[in-house]
Amino acid sequence: MSEWWTYRLSDFLMFSPRSYRRLFELVNADVWPAQLLAQAAGVVVLAALWRRRRHATVLAWALLALAWALVGWAFHWRRFEPINWAAAGFALAFGVQAIVFAAASLLATRAARPPARDGAVQLAGFGLLLGALLWPLIAVAAGRPWLQAPVFGVAPDPTVLATLGVLLLAAPLGGSRRARLLRAAASWLLPLAWCAVGGAMAWTLAEPDAALLPAAAAGAAWLHHRHRGTGAPKERELPAR
Repeated sequence: MSEWWTYRLSDFLMFSPRSYRRLFELVNADVWPAQLLAQAAGVVVLAALWRRRRHATVLAWALLALAWALVGWAFHWRRFEPINWAAAGFALAFGVQAIVFAAASLLATRAARPPARDGAVQLAGFGLLLGALLWPLIAVAAGRPWLQAPVFGVAPDPTVLATLGVLLLAAPLGGSRRARLLRAAASWLLPLAWCAVGGAMAWTLAEPDAALLPAAAAGAAWLHHRHRGTGAPKERELPAR
């Protein structure tokens, strides 16, 4: 029997790259035309955050709650779990995160418009959101058909990428310092964890985009920490639109 240290990450995979890509095709067929609705809603939220509309944060959290719930049920539970026993845990985690974002949407109903961010945070936030909406182009560029393309709101990777963008841009919730820290931990922990899981899975499957999620997670977490430390830039109060 081989020693444990001789095992590689690929030895623990219970599916082939072909099976994994076929998974996206099956999920896309299951939920059609939810992909179109999710992409359209993502564009609306991006525009609302860009223009710093009141209630943009509410819309963003509500959309993420729906997206995480759909990914947990349609992707992880219905299609991924039969070929990967760990997918049941992924489905539960995505369901819990959906509840967290639904609660954030309710708590943010009286929040002001998204605050002004410094240039790097704003650029990263909108870049992540736009990248999530354009994520299907990666699969097409790699030579896979559109039916196998991961889509925001249906597949986990672009959904988590969009989540990182919203976490950088949305208005923070009020409350005590301890409450804010708890909410931040609840909002960031699972998205960052999935970036590690998704990146490791993509690397093991030799996907060309394997480094994207871990790099996005590291950059977003660093910018969030830096922004918290320096504070948001002060701005003149604007009338409600």
